[in-house]
Amino acid sequence: MDQIKIGKFIATMRKKQGLSQKQLAERIDVTDKTISKWETGNRMPDASILLKLSSELQINVNELLAGEQFSQEEPSPEEYVKKTERNIVDLVGELNENEKRRKGGGIGTMIGTLFIVLALIQLVGSSLPLGKLADIFDIPTLFYLAGLKFLILSISGRFHDYLNAWRTYMPGAELSVKEMQLSIHAVKYAGALSLTLGGITSSLGLFSLLNYMTDLNRIGSGIAQVVLSLFYTAVIETAYVILLYRIRRRLEDLFQD
Repeated sequence: MDQIKIGKFIATMRKKQGLSQKQLAERIDVTDKTISKWETGNRMPDASILLKLSSELQINVNELLAGEQFSQEEPSPEEYVKKTERNIVDLVGELNENEKRRKGGGIGTMIGTLFIVLALIQLVGSSLPLGKLADIFDIPTLFYLAGLKFLILSISGRFHDYLNAWRTYMPGAELSVKEMQLSIHAVKYAGALSLTLGGITSSLGLFSLLNYMTDLNRIGSGIAQVVLSLFYTAVIETAYVILLYRIRRRLEDLFQD
């Protein structure tokens, strides 16, 4: 289902009826911001409001879901049934995709939380005699970077697409063109997050280093945090560049076929 096409169609029919976004919103009991989201393709109308919206735009639900007005000539029953079936299939597919995203977001939240908990455990362990290995590799910083990134990806609704990107390495995994395009956006978003979080963590380490120049133990921790944050970020960014290249190659292969 093409949300952009449907959004433009809603805007066209609204203007045809001489209604502003605010006027249409008042008639169907939503906000003008909601109308704006529909018309820009960022959101679809809820099923509970489709009949009321179609009535105000003087179209039928079938036309609304198709994103186009059918010809003035009365369609044959067979043609109308086919269009209805196509719209239902598209709608069911959209619902299934949203359910996958919801489940993916839940998995991402759990993974992100787990990494942050592990980081806290490592921080406690590093204060013990046997915890010096954690100081050398600064494991808490790595876990914090990963945990925060997964949480933000989940909150933004991109975790499912992010997982799909890594699925390209799985034998036999098949992704549609749309899924691969969304995966590219998710990986770019994850890359920007990694750079931002890595920069913040490095800055915190530098701040700690400058404020505790006389404390040798803290100087070592600060240096490790700065250097390793930059190192982890560089490794992750390199992995994302390779991943993006792989997805784009697969897209090119699909278009060539």
